[in-house]
Amino acid sequence: IYMLGLPCYFHGIKGGLILFAVGHLTCGEVLATMFIVNHVIEGVSFAQKNGSTKDDGKVSKPMTAQGVTPMEKTMGGALKEHMGEVPLNDWAAVQCQTSVNWSPGSWFWNHFSGGLSHQIEHHLFPSICHTNYVYIQDVVESTCKEFGVPYQAEPNLFVAYGKMIKHLKTMGRTKVF
Repeated sequence: IYMLGLPCYFHGIKGGLILFAVGHLTCGEVLATMFIVNHVIEGVSFAQKNGSTKDDGKVSKPMTAQGVTPMEKTMGGALKEHMGEVPLNDWAAVQCQTSVNWSPGSWFWNHFSGGLSHQIEHHLFPSICHTNYVYIQDVVESTCKEFGVPYQAEPNLFVAYGKMIKHLKTMGRTKVF
C-alpha cells in the first residue's frame, strides 16, 4: 500500500501512478544492469554441455563465446605445487570462470549493488552476508591466482558496462548455424 497508496494520496491518482511506474522502471533497469554485467561480458566463460558421461573421459570445460577456455591460459601461472590440481570443470573454478566482479574492494559499490559487484565471491559463498565480500575478495583473488583459476575483475561498473555492450554487439554479429 505504501508504494502506490502514499504516492497517490500525496500527488493525486495520476501523479502517484506516474511516480510508481517511473520508480519501478528505474529500479528494474538498475538491477538488470548490475546482473548482466556480471555474466554477459567479454572474457567470461559459459558452461558447456557436451552430453558426455563421467566414464567416457571427456571433460565439459567452460569456454568463452570465441571458443577459448581462459583457465587453460591461466593454469601456467599456478604455483608449481598446485599445477594441474584443479580440473577445468571443477565447481569452484567454473564459478570463477563464469562470473565477473566490478569495482572489487569498493565499500560503496558493494552496498549500493547489494553485493552484486562481488559476483565471484557471491557464487563461491552464497550464504555469507554481502557486507563481508569486500573483506574476502583479496583472499579469493590470490587463491585463484595460486591455483591458476581465472579471476576477472573490472575497475568499475562503467568499464564493465562498456565491455558488456561490446560483447553483445559481437554476439549480435556472429552467425550461429
